[in-house]
Amino acid sequence: MKTLRDYQSMGYVLSDDITYQSGYVSRKADMSKQIVYEAKGSRKGQFYVLAPCFKSTRYCYRQYLKKGV
Repeated sequence: MKTLRDYQSMGYVLSDDITYQSGYVSRKADMSKQIVYEAKGSRKGQFYVLAPCFKSTRYCYRQYLKKGV
């Protein structure tokens, strides 16, 4: 499994495209060590990482990656 750090070294950056997802990610989590997942359905082929949400412990953020310039 590749982490955010691996994808950033390949030229990907975090985009402003953020959605809520049910689940919990620790607020102490190191973002560079988060696992990158591939989306399914209508966003097939896009990569995302789960980030902590500071508004609720029942949800986390799904932040998509985009190819950097």
